[in-house]
Amino acid sequence: MDSTKKTLINVITSGGQVALVGLIYYFLYKFLLDELGIKRLGVWSVVMSASSLANLADLGIATSMVRFVALYDYQKNMKRIPHLIFTGVMLNLIIFIPICLIIWPSAYFILENIIEKDYIDLAHELLPFSLICVLLNSLAGVYGSLLDGFRKNYLRNFIFTLSSVIFFLLSFWSVKKYGLIGVVWSQVIQSLVSLVLCILVSAKLFKFNPLKWRWNSYIFKEIFSYGIKFQVTSITGILNEPVTKILLAKFGGLAFTGYYEMANKLIMQIRGVIVSANQSLIPLLVKESVESKNKTYFSVLSISFAAVFVVALISLSSINIISVFISEIWIGKHETIFINILLFLSICMFINLLSAPTYFSLISTSKLNPVIQSQLLMAIINITLGFILGNIFKGYGIVFVWMIVVIVGSLYLLNSVGFKNTFSFLQKYRTSVFFLFTTCILNVALSWLYNDSAYVFFIINICLSASIIYISLIYKREPSS
Repeated sequence: MDSTKKTLINVITSGGQVALVGLIYYFLYKFLLDELGIKRLGVWSVVMSASSLANLADLGIATSMVRFVALYDYQKNMKRIPHLIFTGVMLNLIIFIPICLIIWPSAYFILENIIEKDYIDLAHELLPFSLICVLLNSLAGVYGSLLDGFRKNYLRNFIFTLSSVIFFLLSFWSVKKYGLIGVVWSQVIQSLVSLVLCILVSAKLFKFNPLKWRWNSYIFKEIFSYGIKFQVTSITGILNEPVTKILLAKFGGLAFTGYYEMANKLIMQIRGVIVSANQSLIPLLVKESVESKNKTYFSVLSISFAAVFVVALISLSSINIISVFISEIWIGKHETIFINILLFLSICMFINLLSAPTYFSLISTSKLNPVIQSQLLMAIINITLGFILGNIFKGYGIVFVWMIVVIVGSLYLLNSVGFKNTFSFLQKYRTSVFFLFTTCILNVALSWLYNDSAYVFFIINICLSASIIYISLIYKREPSS
């Protein structure tokens, strides 16, 4: 399989995997809403966020593994791969298990102060299983990174898609029998299936024994020196989205948090499709960073940025055009809170997505300081403004703060590598970009004014956007023919 074809398959399957998971969560959330109610959905959201405090132990091991595997592959140093994987897994276990044991009682204390009294016992019951999921997913991520580093993302995508289908089917059965706790049990099984399949596929594909002791002190130092900076981003990251959900539960209530969770899940799945496709380009970014010749006029960064801009703009605008219909179908009514949150999150996540190619470019070249600085900046703003606007404007105040946090952090990251290189490919099509942006924004505005005709504006948005892209590509090709 040639390099271009492999890259295309990885990009498509990465996006497809996240899109399918998004579809699964669409039906699952609708089912949970009908069976359990919006407040229990809010409890699940807050508990999962509290459990993510265990990511304090995340040294960015999985991400660093992708970089080192791609680097060793480029250097033809394949003998180090089994040592790299084993050392990464052991390092993960050594750090994660003690942190989980520390987080457990701490998360109990947090939940008791933000969850409504009627739901505290339920939250306590969910917490230990949620922490187990975090640990299992971190280990699966390490083994999955081996496949990513060798540009076999399609195998990892298949594994995680299969485990998501299993989670979906188990949840339908277990919720009817055991309630909300059944969802978390299903998540534990999903995480275990992902881990086992990642281990088996990696071991068979690269012919190494995952149980054989292969600790390597030199590799440990490589991973640790690269990953310790990620530890800072993990700590500051914990002060961002999880804190946002905790503040939402405190100031907005469980119902508001539940609607936020649904809107956020929808936007994050769209974001996940785009980011996952971008992440599959890390091996190419690593290769480009170490090669001193054969440079093309447009970098991988500039091309991926242009692709992200177009896909994010069309997809996020389209979702907001039909937001009323999504609310009526998914929630069962015209829910203004859900629709408003969806718009706020779409705006900030569009800016955030534009910074995704920059983020992966920085980590592929081991330039992590801008990532750390942007996360720290976001954390400071989130905590400072969160309590102030939360007290004044309740749930909407927290959402607005999160919007500011994401935009500021994303723009800081974008500026860290210079706009000139990042925008170079998009600059070539600046006229088309202007018309595309205007089309999408105008259709969103019209759909909000005329809700009953939203589907018409949705079709117009898709058709006009496709036409602009097609015409611009044809126009640019003609002079060179």
